[in-house]
Amino acid sequence: MTSDGPGGVRPGWPQSDATDDDDDLDRAFGHGTASMAVRTPRQRVRRSALVGVGVVIAAGVLAVVLITIIGSVQNGVGGVFPRPDAALDRFDSAARDVSGVQRVTDEEPKKTSFASYDVESTVTVSPTLPEAEQTAAVDALAAAADDVSGNGVRVFAIADLGEVQVGVSADAAVTDKRLELARQLAAIGGVQTVRCAWGDAGPSDEPAEQTITVVTTGTGNALGAIVAKATQETRAVFPGATVESALP
Repeated sequence: MTSDGPGGVRPGWPQSDATDDDDDLDRAFGHGTASMAVRTPRQRVRRSALVGVGVVIAAGVLAVVLITIIGSVQNGVGGVFPRPDAALDRFDSAARDVSGVQRVTDEEPKKTSFASYDVESTVTVSPTLPEAEQTAAVDALAAAADDVSGNGVRVFAIADLGEVQVGVSADAAVTDKRLELARQLAAIGGVQTVRCAWGDAGPSDEPAEQTITVVTTGTGNALGAIVAKATQETRAVFPGATVESALP
């Protein structure tokens, strides 16, 4: 038996060391695989700077996108965040530009659902205007209501023309029907003024939800005849509408 040599290694026995391991890795995978490349301090600083710049740019882009989205939503995109006060301001501005308009008075916006509002104004139109010009003013107010309505906000108004008060909505056809009916009822003997709009339930264009009030000094049989005549003419235009009488 051969005895161990110095250091406990038998003479002639193959020795294994780190160099042999590196050679094995080199033979299997090629040169430079025995260890990972070490970056210099300058390379590490440069890499960190590039990463930092990338993060700042990404954050800036994200901020711009979020601001754009939030701004669009707040302006009413999809009706998520209606802006009734802004709608009133826009309608008021348009109404004041209508020929013959003397004053615009706003009511508080009324929330009708989670993301819906009704806004209403009273627009005083000069009672001395010729009938044709009063009609043009009402038509212009209806057009303004149609232009401003949307994004969860419905715009309505009461056009006070002196002898008649007419509900104005974005539906020009229904608005014209109210105006024509109000004038027709105002021509009934004993009737002083007429309000042709909607009732306490709130603004609506539904025929049955219209409320017409005739102001008259008539009493007794005269009052009954006036209300009967007004009801007949009203329900020929708005089936199911309510007709009331009131004292001056």
